[in-house]
Amino acid sequence: MKLFMPYAKIDDSLSLYYHIKGEGLPVVFIHPFVMGHNVFKYQEALSHRYKTIFFDLAGHGRSSKGNKSASIAALADDLKILLDEIGIEKAVLCGYSHGGLVAQEFALKYPERSEALILSGGFSKIETFIPKLIIKLVQIMVKFGQVSLAAKWQAKFHKWDPEDENEIFELARQSDAQRSYEYIKSGLHYDSTSQLSKLDMPVLLIYGSLEKPMHRYRIPFQKKAPQTQVVYIKNGTHQLPPRSHQEFNAIVDTFLQPLNDNKEKQAGLG
Repeated sequence: MKLFMPYAKIDDSLSLYYHIKGEGLPVVFIHPFVMGHNVFKYQEALSHRYKTIFFDLAGHGRSSKGNKSASIAALADDLKILLDEIGIEKAVLCGYSHGGLVAQEFALKYPERSEALILSGGFSKIETFIPKLIIKLVQIMVKFGQVSLAAKWQAKFHKWDPEDENEIFELARQSDAQRSYEYIKSGLHYDSTSQLSKLDMPVLLIYGSLEKPMHRYRIPFQKKAPQTQVVYIKNGTHQLPPRSHQEFNAIVDTFLQPLNDNKEKQAGLG
C-alpha cells in the first residue's frame, strides 16, 4: 500500500500538507481549529477499503499560513483546489466539529464534487451555550497568542492513549494564531440552516450519547435533508474520531459500503 506525503500548491502563498493512504472510494477528513490532520490518526484503518485523504488546513499543522483569511468559505475553496491538484474528481467529505462546517460549505458549493457528507458532532449553526463557550475560550487563547495552551487543551481532550496527547499537541502547537482565530470566528458566525435542503447527497450525522447539547443539531438536517441518517455512539463524547474510533470507523464503513460497492460496479462496467 502506497503512502504519499507531499504538499499541494493552492496559490502563490499557500501550500497544504496532505497524505493519502489506500485505494477505493475517496474520503477526505477535515479537522477542527488548533489541530492538525492527525486527530484522524485512527481513521487510517479505513484505508483497507477506501482512499483516505488527510490534510492540514491553512495555518494549521504542516501547511503554510497563506495570505488570505481562513474563513469557512475560503477553506472550502482551498479543499477544492487540493482535490484538483491530487486528481480527485469526487469525494466523501468527513468533517469533525468545526471541520464539519468546511465539509458542509464544500458540499453546498460543489455538489458535483461531493459523494456524501459525514459530520461528527455536526451542526449547521452553533447556538447552544456550553459548546459556544468552549469555542470562545479557545478563541480568546489564540487571540492573545496562547496557541500552545490551546493546543495542550485540545490534545488533552482528544487523547485515546498517552502517546496520542503528545502527537496531537506537537502538530496543534504549529497552528498560526491569526488563521486559527479567523477559522473560529468564521465558524461562530456560520449558518447553513436555510440551505440544507440543497444537500442531495447521502448525509450521516454521528454524535456521542454523552454530548447532549449537540443532539438538537440533527433536527434541521432531518427536516430539510430527509435522507440524513443519525447514529449515536454509546458513552461517546464530542471527540469521537480518536476516543471512540472503533465504533466511529464501523459506522462510517457501514454508511459508505453501498456507495463503495456502487463505485466498484461502475468501474467494472467501464
